[in-house]
Amino acid sequence: MSETQLTSLQLKRREYDKKCSLENPRKTWAKYARKNAKRRALKKGLPFDLTVAYIVSLMTDRCPVFGTEFKWVGNGSMLPTSANLDRIDPTKGYVEGNLIIISSKANYIKSAYKAADLYKVADWLYEIEKG
Repeated sequence: MSETQLTSLQLKRREYDKKCSLENPRKTWAKYARKNAKRRALKKGLPFDLTVAYIVSLMTDRCPVFGTEFKWVGNGSMLPTSANLDRIDPTKGYVEGNLIIISSKANYIKSAYKAADLYKVADWLYEIEKG
């Protein structure tokens, strides 16, 4: 295959992927979420048994933590309202029953801070706002 043909095939593939993404952004997101989770599981030596259909079955319209509407972007941009596939128990891996879809904002907070730290900040803020 010549470079021109390869480039043409690559362009056709990109056009097809973009069309699929526009037609069904949730399924496209699930496909990439599965692919990325599998890569992370292999890298970390964690169990993995996900299917695209299972990931789609977890999808809701809103983040269960903040109630914000998910943005099913798949273009590599990360918004606070972007959906993230999250392991409930990080040690169990990417397996059915151990996953939830939450916003990137909630996922960042969950992974960056311990519950005790969040309670301390919340208690402190509550006292300040109470006056």
